[in-house]
Parts: sequence; structure tokens; C-alpha cells
Amino acid sequence: MILERFREMSQGTVAKILLSLIIIPFALFGVDYYFKSGGSSDAIAKVEGKPITQQQFNLVLQQQLSELKESMGANAPDSAQLNNPQMRLAVLQKLIDQTVVEHSAKASGLLVSDQLIAERIAAIEAFKKDGKFSQSIYEQLLKARGMTPVRFEQDLRNEMALQMFQEGVLNSSVVSQVSQDAWVKLASQTREISVASISPDAYINKVSIDDQAVRAWYDSHIDQYRNPERVQLQYVVLTTDAISKDVVISPEEIKKAFDEHNAKPAQPSSEERRAAHILLQVKPSASQAERQAIRKKAEQILAEVKAHPAQFAQLAQKYSQDPGSAKQGGDLGFFGRGVMAKPFEEAVFAMKAGETSDIVQTEFGFHIIRLTEVKGAQARTLAEATPDITRELRTQRATKKFAEAADNFSNLVFEQSGSLKPVADALKLELQQTPWVSRNGAGAPALLNNAKFIQAVFAQEVVRDKRNTSAIEVAPNTLVAARALNYEAATPKAFEEVRAGIRQELVRKEAEKLAEQAGKDALAALSAGKTPEATLSFSPAATLTRQTVFGALPSELVDPAFKADPAKLPAYAGAALPGKGFGLVRVSKVAEGAALTPEVRKQAEAALRSRVEQEETASTVASLRRTASISITKNALDTPTRVSPE
Repeated sequence: MILERFREMSQGTVAKILLSLIIIPFALFGVDYYFKSGGSSDAIAKVEGKPITQQQFNLVLQQQLSELKESMGANAPDSAQLNNPQMRLAVLQKLIDQTVVEHSAKASGLLVSDQLIAERIAAIEAFKKDGKFSQSIYEQLLKARGMTPVRFEQDLRNEMALQMFQEGVLNSSVVSQVSQDAWVKLASQTREISVASISPDAYINKVSIDDQAVRAWYDSHIDQYRNPERVQLQYVVLTTDAISKDVVISPEEIKKAFDEHNAKPAQPSSEERRAAHILLQVKPSASQAERQAIRKKAEQILAEVKAHPAQFAQLAQKYSQDPGSAKQGGDLGFFGRGVMAKPFEEAVFAMKAGETSDIVQTEFGFHIIRLTEVKGAQARTLAEATPDITRELRTQRATKKFAEAADNFSNLVFEQSGSLKPVADALKLELQQTPWVSRNGAGAPALLNNAKFIQAVFAQEVVRDKRNTSAIEVAPNTLVAARALNYEAATPKAFEEVRAGIRQELVRKEAEKLAEQAGKDALAALSAGKTPEATLSFSPAATLTRQTVFGALPSELVDPAFKADPAKLPAYAGAALPGKGFGLVRVSKVAEGAALTPEVRKQAEAALRSRVEQEETASTVASLRRTASISITKNALDTPTRVSPE
């Protein structure tokens, strides 16, 4: 059986390498999607002869920046600040890891069969109707999420391979009882810990950088100081809302719909309720880890809603991923029973007006629901029902027309590729214009800050030949096409423009070195029972365990604090704090904790196994990289950061 074959392979190196994919956050469009996009002519790196192109890099970087900004919410800095050399380096390194692992997987000859893929898809509840798989529902749900069956099935194939490899690794992983006992003992141990730090700020005034050093740095790192490539765009947007504006509903059609509704047999409960919601979408193929991450985000939003209940509409506009209601503050209008997904309906009809639900999960994702109004079962007059009937009929008509309009839209932007005016005139769309937009999405309106769109507008045929982009679906039932009005290539900034900033950067770097050395000297003195030269101010002692230490100490000091030898107290340890100098910890008391309950012990042992697996995986990937053929194009990232194969 194929699973047995995977488990056999999990005993070897390949399985351990593939486990690293669990923590590589680039399965956004499927592995093959990234590595089949573009040719090799713009390769910024090659792994075993396989290119990683600038186009692939930009696509992944844009997606990472978008997800990072979304996860940070209102506290997120702008894209330009996030798109720094460290971020770009991390993206390239992970893409290299991804390619190394993919090469190893293919070399192993392991495949997920079409039959397994079909069985997995058929088992997904969201694709079923009356308990059976529905091809039409499958295609509709994928289209609503901007995916094709080919892309979804490739994503699923990759995910299943990783899950099988992970299962094999976990089943074969062995951690000795001695190691488990030591780990459990450490997990329950408490330590009284104080912290001191030596900041670079204390050494800023001791550093002097002359003009010659500043100029030398600029000349050798000029690619770091560039005005980004950017473009100004003209664009048009086709949505069902745009179509519905021209849909005319006659009084006769309204009267007919009203009469047909009244002629239907009375329902057991014709009470209607009006609700608004915030939806965080979950892909049908999402892994458990992805679902948990999205739910955690939903819980954060729910806390914000509870703190500011009067701002539900604004929060829905900010966070909701339901394209049909987000712009209306999440408002879904009135509806009765039998209209919404069952968990959604049950929550709404169990609430009182003005109440907000907890997290509600449906096949579409996680919802936060607010019940705004309850309407009894009394019959409405034609005049009262006319606005709702008109809106419903207009939406139905616009939805039907959208497919035809989308074909017309796509054909016109392609056939009249030198201008967007023909498509705007034909479909009565507004010609809009952006400010300057860079490759990292900075400057783009929210609707256009889409990885696929940004990639398209910087294509040579757009910026050089002034051609229209193709029609691009940036959201369900939302097509966009654009053309470049103005384009500026990336150019070095003048030395005078960046001289002050470079001097400040170099001073900071030198101050960090001085602070780190002072910290190492202080640690050596304290460990020898001597008084350090540096002035130290330790914080009040805090009693911490392995479970409570995170957040209480800088992450770099956690391991040193718990590795400090308790045989002679106080014990001292320390570590460099990147960008912040040097941190020291003083362990003044160590106490063995009470025996752990079986459940807590089980959790501690599971944490140990997970840590061992992660460390072995990281070590194996690093080893494989050392033996792989990896070449990186000079200045590929437009940053001075060096990228090495190891």
C-alpha cells in the first residue's frame, strides 16, 4: 500500500527533510504553481539546475507581506517598512529550502495517485449535496475562491504527500525514556530569574564614523539604497454591483414576484431576522494548523467587537472576507429559516436583537454574527415589500449577466489592448487611476493589492509596450484590467540623500558591537565572582517555569536561563539581543516542581518530541543544502544582504 511505502521511506532522510515543509509558509498557491511560473531567463537562484525566478520571488514576497499586514491588523506598518532586507532574505531562503525538498521528494519516486486525490475530494463535506459529491458545487466553490480544479487538486496532492510523510515520521520517532524524564523534570522546575541588559544606546556617543567610511559603505552597498521600481496605472473594475446599476425591474415583475411569494404555502415559522456578520474564509483543503490560525484571528476580532460593539459595521468592513456584505458593514438583510447554512441559522435564531455570537463555524469559514432586527410573521403590503423585492431581483439579474459581461470584458481588454476606453464605454465602467504603485504593493488601493495583479502590472508588455493586462479576478465576481500610464525603473538614491541615514546606521552597528562585547565581559566577571565594569541593573526576581517563561524573557535568554548550572547560585548566563545589545540573566533560586499529572506529563512529552523533530528537520535541511548545487545571482534581491547556500 502507498501509505506503507511512505512509512518505509520515513525511516530515511527524505521524510525528515519533508517534515520541514510543515513550517514553510509558502503552500499558498501550490508548490508547482510557484515553480512553473515564468521562465529561467530571470532566475535569481538555481537549485540542482531548477530556477527560482524573480517573478516567483515577487509573488511569494507579496503574498507574505499581505498576510503579515493582515495578521498585524491596525498595528501593521506600511508595506515599505515590512519589505526590508531581512524579509526578502527570509523569503529567498525558504524558496531555496522548498526547491531542495521538492527535488528530494521527486528523487525518492513517491507520488500521490489520482485515485487518492479523487477519494479525498469526494470526502470533503463542502462539496457534497444530499450526502453525495457534487461536481457543480465543487466547481462553484472553487470559482468563488478564485481557484481552478487543476490548481486545487495540485495543492491537495502536495498537502496529502506532506501529511503522509509527517505521519510516517511521527510514527517512527523515538525519544528515550531518560530524555523524557529529564525533560519533564525541567518542565516542572521553577527558577527565580532576574534580567539586566546592556543597550547600544549607552555607546552611541562613543562611536565616531567619518565621511570616508560612510561613502565606502554607500559605494559597496549601493543596491540597498534605491528608489523602488514603480508604475502609475489606469484601471477598470467589473463587479455585479456595476452591472446591477443598469438593471431595470418593472412594476409588473415586482407584482409577479410578490404574488408568487404570497401564493406559497405558509412556512412553519415565517419570522425573519436581520443579521450582519464578519467572515474569515477557510479553504476546503485547509490543514488543521491553518484552520487553527484562522480561528485564532477570528477570536482576536471577536474580542475587538466585544470591546467596541457599536463599531461592528466598521470592523466588518475592515476584516470580513465576504465580498457580498463586507462593504455594507456585514449586513445580510432579512432572511428566514432554511436560507443560511445550518450552524449559522441556529446561531441567529437563538439570539436576541442586539446580541453578538461567539465564533460560528460553517463550511465557508468562521463567522462573528450580530443580530440587528427581528421581524414577525405578519404579511407585508406590496409597497412595503417593493424595495426588498427590487433589490433581490436586481441582484439575481446582475449575477446572471455577470458571466456574459465578464466574457465581453476579457475580450475587449485583449482585443483593444492599447486602451481601456473601449471596455469602459461598452460596459459603462469608470476609468480610474492609481497613485504610484511599487512591486511590494505600496500605494495600491486595497482592491488592487493582490499578488497576481501586482505581478501582472509589472510585466514587460505592460510597462514597456503599454498594453492592457488581461482581465484579473481579484475577488469573487470582481474583474480588473489595468494599463501603465507612467513607469519608473528602480534607480540608486543620491549619496547626499542617504548620507545621514547611513551614518546613523553605521553608528548603531558599532554601538551594538560595543554593547555586546561589554555584555560578554560582564558575564565573564559575574561568573568569576567579580564586579563587572559595566553598570548593571537587574530586575526584581520572577519565579518562572518553562511554560511561563515565554513573554517574560526575551526569547534569546530562555535557553540560557534554564541551562544555567544550579549547582552554584546565583548562576549567570547571557546572550546577544539582535539590535538591542546584550542580555544577562541571574538565577538566584531553583526548586523542583510537584509531580506532573498524567495529562500534563503527556503534553510535556509531546512537546519534547515536536522539538526533537523540528531540530532534526532543520539540521537535515541544512545538511542537504550543503550538498546541493545552489547558485544565487548577484544582487538578486536588490539588497546588500548576502545569501549563502548554507
